[in-house]
Amino acid sequence: MRVAILGVGRLGAFHAKVLSELAGVDELRVYDADSGRARDVAGPLRARAVPTVDEALSGADAAAIVTPTDTHAPLIRRCLDAGTPTFCEKPIAIGIPETRDIVAHVERAKGRLQIGFQRRFDAGYGRARAAIQAGALGH
Repeated sequence: MRVAILGVGRLGAFHAKVLSELAGVDELRVYDADSGRARDVAGPLRARAVPTVDEALSGADAAAIVTPTDTHAPLIRRCLDAGTPTFCEKPIAIGIPETRDIVAHVERAKGRLQIGFQRRFDAGYGRARAAIQAGALGH
């Protein structure tokens, strides 16, 4: 499988490492607006740093979007229009109208989109939620 990862800041670099260790990933293409950062992350992972989003997505079997929030919606739309299954870190978009538009676009494109939102699995978050529900920690 050929995977494109767009954005390799702290979290994107973590995703790149995880993807590089998956047996099914034969090629990992790393793009970042900071080309030096893309090269630095790609090197130890035996991934390929690419200079453009176009090159990262060309022929990709899947994409991971870990870029600034204001780029999420256009990149999601682009991936869906190409028929590329996509993972995107939260949030989908800056505002509710654009978020709703992307949700509708997923349905129209019959695409595959997963949004990363792990807090419901975070043990500390779970304890805080339980404490709030029990009335032990505010309202």
